[in-house]
Amino acid sequence: MPFEDLKHAQRARLEYLDRLFFWDGAATRASLIKRFGISNAQAALDFRTYLAEAPKDALHYDASSRQYLAHDSFERLSGKASSIELEQLLADAPSPAFDRLPDLQRTQDLRVLRPLYRSFRAKEATRIVYQSMRDPEPMTRWIAPVRFASDGVRLHVRAWCFEREGFRDFHPARIDPDQSFAKTKPAETVPRDDDWFTWAILKLKPHSRLTEAQQRVVRIEFGFTSDVLEARTRKALEFYTERRWGLEQKEPRLERVSIDYVPMSEEEIDAN
Repeated sequence: MPFEDLKHAQRARLEYLDRLFFWDGAATRASLIKRFGISNAQAALDFRTYLAEAPKDALHYDASSRQYLAHDSFERLSGKASSIELEQLLADAPSPAFDRLPDLQRTQDLRVLRPLYRSFRAKEATRIVYQSMRDPEPMTRWIAPVRFASDGVRLHVRAWCFEREGFRDFHPARIDPDQSFAKTKPAETVPRDDDWFTWAILKLKPHSRLTEAQQRVVRIEFGFTSDVLEARTRKALEFYTERRWGLEQKEPRLERVSIDYVPMSEEEIDAN
């Protein structure tokens, strides 16, 4: 990839030019000066460096507007574009034209996460006091943490529960840090987590209640390349995947056609 041999600061400026040419179709030395606070001479040097790497006919200088313009054939030099780049450009605009919904942050108490992590590393079971959403009062349990996972919003721990004699997902915020972790013991009898080492392959399609026109835009929105969209996750994370894809919503845009469970190969297990 171009620019790899450059110092980090100059590489960042050239990658910024690359984004401007892709999104705006134009860039000037002033673009760099305003964004990075560099001198006119440095901006001119950056442009020469960028133009030396760009294909011959990808850009041209427009004297009337005093800026370089990108031809329709322009292709980026620094990798694929992303919507995150557009968010950054909009947020940096003179009159910001972007905002996002507030995120209700989930509690991630290090007094809980650290002892869970240490038990995981030591292959130990630890005693916790846990308030589930099914039980009216907190319960004391012995658990052996074996994996951590994120649903995109919060971290949870997957552990063998000695009381339930099965693998369960535990949300750290529901563990009482003041009454937990005082006792540990070796976790030598924990079986293999087969659900973690099994692929759940979901096949999805636009929901049948939608009109043909609505189904067409759903296919575009979710990037369908065939009649069905295939989503692969671990069987242990199937619930979170379905929730994130909105399959349990009141009026979902997608519906599940089928789901296949495929045990991982030994090579895949070793890599995981």
